[in-house]
Amino acid sequence: FVIDITHEHIAIKEAKKLGMKTFAVVDTNSNPNDVDFPIPGNDDASKSVKLICDYLVGMIKEGFTEKGVEKEAADKAAA
Repeated sequence: FVIDITHEHIAIKEAKKLGMKTFAVVDTNSNPNDVDFPIPGNDDASKSVKLICDYLVGMIKEGFTEKGVEKEAADKAAA
């Protein structure tokens, strides 16, 4: 996950070289085709970056919670 792909262009190139999918905040001065999953937004404003990061953290936590519930159900079914 990259905030400013113009500034962190080397990280994007390294990720592509390693075959990793890239998620990035893409501002109007950036090319969205440079990343696999562009997130349109202002990469210069700290409030914008915080909002996007907080949202992503929430989604990751939700995913882990769902995965934990699914694992518990699978463990019970196997028993």
